Amino acid sequence: MPYNEEHDPFADDDSDMPEESPLYFSDSEEPEFFASIIEEQKENWDLISTPNMTSESGEALSQEEKNAVGERLNKIPSLNPREIENKLLERGYRGQDYARRAGAVLAYRHMQRLRREFVDQVSRDEFHLRENYLFLGATGSGKTFLTELLFRDILGVPTVVADVTRCSETGYIGDDVLMLLSELYEAAEQDRGWASCGIVCLDEFDKLAASRSSARFAGEGTTKDVSGFGVQRSLLNLLSGQHSPFPTDFGYSGMGQRLILPLRNVMFIACGAFSGLKETAELSKGASRIGFDMDYSGIESDDALIARIGTELMENTKAFANYGILPELLGRFSRLVPFQPLEEDVLRQILEDTLLTSYRREFESEGVELKIDDDVIEHVLDAAVRRETGARGLRASLVPYLEEAAFQSFGGGEGSKVHLRMKKGLVDVDVQLMT
Repeated sequence: MPYNEEHDPFADDDSDMPEESPLYFSDSEEPEFFASIIEEQKENWDLISTPNMTSESGEALSQEEKNAVGERLNKIPSLNPREIENKLLERGYRGQDYARRAGAVLAYRHMQRLRREFVDQVSRDEFHLRENYLFLGATGSGKTFLTELLFRDILGVPTVVADVTRCSETGYIGDDVLMLLSELYEAAEQDRGWASCGIVCLDEFDKLAASRSSARFAGEGTTKDVSGFGVQRSLLNLLSGQHSPFPTDFGYSGMGQRLILPLRNVMFIACGAFSGLKETAELSKGASRIGFDMDYSGIESDDALIARIGTELMENTKAFANYGILPELLGRFSRLVPFQPLEEDVLRQILEDTLLTSYRREFESEGVELKIDDDVIEHVLDAAVRRETGARGLRASLVPYLEEAAFQSFGGGEGSKVHLRMKKGLVDVDVQLMT
């Protein structure tokens, strides 16, 4: 077919084009055009906040949000520190008398602050500022467990327990630190006012030590880099700032919807074992010599150092700096609470009151009688002490034998019996089934 320009859909035809295209503006028209676009989009932009775009109107809670928080607080029983401690004991928390009482006072003061602001509507200038706590102690000593029991179970305020080793400075490998506020918002059932009264537990806080420090902790070199000082710097504003934007979803889009969360009442509790602290020069009492001439006799154990840290409080800032923690970040914590390694008698109480009680109840529900000799319990306690993993070691030492007993006895008929006893230095599982 011969080419016909009249029927060519791709042929240029400028006959209908105006002499001046609207895509081009004169110097006087261009500002007016963009001003009209900005005016049209103002309402949408007010809904989207970025870390560099915060509005004064979005920082404070509305009166409706404050009233909703007050109604929630009125439903929570008012407990004094002694009653809070008794609640902890009722829920199976054992040992750590000093830390347990410090935590009870912390919880009481937090709730009193909230009630004065949202129930009594007292001016914020008339009550104490929020406090951030740092819990230090050996693994398995009950740091995270205490936080969960106090605020999530007993008081019922929004509580987030987050492993901060998953965070990176910008979120390119893992989560951004602002995601902690997103989790708190979800824990508060997407109630911004209630989320502003919550608790964020920064678990494994000591693993944020910068890579250039002298810290030596279990797993070093096998875990991903969490950007060291980068994540610590990102936490500075959260621990002391008045407000912060946060994404309302768990996506990574920088243009997603964000809200501003008031931080005046959000309390942060950091938990860390700080293993290897004895290797820092500031806290070891050994001589400054190195090599064959170094005197190791004066070097204290981690446990003794942690106890002394709790006494001297902020005087050991330089030691934490040597460990790899920013002094500015450490200064955000008004209180350092030491947790001592659990002694054998405390481990025995935990084993009897929590683990064995729950397992006996489970075996009874299956119609199986569970009997455990005292020498088996001693064996489990010795294994937990050798592993130096505190209460966590109890479950790891006992569960394998109970799993074997459950495998052989569950579903074997009502009246079956299981007997755990020591035989030639090993735990023997004797199962008698009722067929």
